[in-house]
Amino acid sequence: MKTRYKIFIIITLSLLLVLAALSIGVKVITPCAMIDIFSGKSGSIDYAILVKLRLPRVLLALVIGASLAVSGTVFQSVLKNPLADPYIIGVSGGAALGATAGIVLNAGPYAVAVAAFAGSIAAITAVYLLSKRMLLGSSSLILSGIALGFILQAAVLLIYALSRSDQIHRAMLWLMGDLSGARYDLISGLGGVSLLLILAVMVFHKHLDIISMGHRFSRNLGVTEGNIRILFWIASLLAAISVSLAGVIGFVGLIVPHLMRNIFGPGHLRLVPASAVGGALFLLASDMVGRSLAAPFEIPVGIITGFLGGAFFLVHMVRREDKP
Repeated sequence: MKTRYKIFIIITLSLLLVLAALSIGVKVITPCAMIDIFSGKSGSIDYAILVKLRLPRVLLALVIGASLAVSGTVFQSVLKNPLADPYIIGVSGGAALGATAGIVLNAGPYAVAVAAFAGSIAAITAVYLLSKRMLLGSSSLILSGIALGFILQAAVLLIYALSRSDQIHRAMLWLMGDLSGARYDLISGLGGVSLLLILAVMVFHKHLDIISMGHRFSRNLGVTEGNIRILFWIASLLAAISVSLAGVIGFVGLIVPHLMRNIFGPGHLRLVPASAVGGALFLLASDMVGRSLAAPFEIPVGIITGFLGGAFFLVHMVRREDKP
């Protein structure tokens, strides 16, 4: 299939999914009703549901999905590991520790987000300092990130052991990934930063193509350690922003780059924007399933992405092994 047809299909699917996400919920709002709401002809209840609840949630899902998918794309190239995802260097563990500490201290939602972001940055910095002693992409660095993740997870469990049950419940909900706390001010600020970081990745698309071919090859073609470290920080910040906004949402940064690479090829000029769109749609669809599956209750989106992503990955690996 030609690329322009693939792009047309993705654009059409994007519009349909956004429309469905705005429509579906405990109260169904039809497209015609949406037109009335935005033209000021509908009542305040429908307006509040659509504009104050669903629209910021849809925007947050798009921002986080795109950020995680692009982050995973960069890590898979820089670390030269097809199983790399945004959390492989301990970002999720640092964020979980920071957010859990904030929740136990009864901090507000903004303070919890700041604590999660600070924990992520601390974990990234620790891995970055390790990378000065190890080659980025080496097994030692990846294993160091995994070991750091276990240490941070142990610290979170220690806080659980010393906390009340209601505090543990709040922290567990955050760790499952939750988009219900979407706010326009957070989206406009951190969402804008995420967009700039994604555009920065596009600037380095040729570097990513070369890095994917191996360290010695990329060094001979002029890709410096400084370029690699810049990409490392960009991908890490995308992951940190995503986790601080909505908790730990797994598999988006692992599955989507694989799927988009099969559709659009390995060239990062197409792969990066395709992964951004694919990640946004995957997370939006997962959130829509979570909101609808057990209505009026909501299933955290991290649980849905875990089921969908895990099943997709298993099928993908089985089909890959069956090929001669």
